[in-house]
Amino acid sequence: MQDAIDTIKYKGYKIEIFQDDNTESPRDWDNLGVFHCWHRRMNLGDKNYNFDNYNSEIEYKEVLKAAKRNNDIIYPLYCYQHSGIVLSLSPFSCPWDSGQVGIIIVNKQKAIEEYGKKIFTKQIRDKVFNYIKGEVETYNQYLSGDVYGYNTIDKDGEDVDSCWGYYGQEICIEEAKSLVDYYVEQDIKEHCEKVKSKIKGKVPIIYR
Repeated sequence: MQDAIDTIKYKGYKIEIFQDDNTESPRDWDNLGVFHCWHRRMNLGDKNYNFDNYNSEIEYKEVLKAAKRNNDIIYPLYCYQHSGIVLSLSPFSCPWDSGQVGIIIVNKQKAIEEYGKKIFTKQIRDKVFNYIKGEVETYNQYLSGDVYGYNTIDKDGEDVDSCWGYYGQEICIEEAKSLVDYYVEQDIKEHCEKVKSKIKGKVPIIYR
């Protein structure tokens, strides 16, 4: 098992934080946008095209043509790559290590249905943009390894629970602490019930 990257003592419990290297890509989730990319050295997004291959380039052009014909929403996707990779809906300032790496297509009818409307409005467009921005941020976390899991250990050194697939270390820690809070609350309730039972049984106070 890999070593914990952080260990936290909390309310008598020990919380171990691990980097989650086995989580699935968020692009495998039920997303609103479809990422069409053309990165040369890695398989990026939902579909990565090889423009050195004529058929692949034709396929991309047909996808783009269909999106425009359907009046779908199309966002340019930019990449900054330097010892890592970061994606954005806006261009980066560095002209050497960045550039457009794809597009994101949102089916307009799917967006209308997603927000329970009958027509596409500016309000829906704004919501879609924020949603897609969130999809890009989550994918960035996945690409940079910003995904974690935790293991909780009680005062007797026994493993209590563990969970994986949290995007962002702070969220992972918060969830682990929330679990510990629950166990502490249950321990208090259990202790109180035992004390009540002993009181009813007239057990001397020194034995309670």
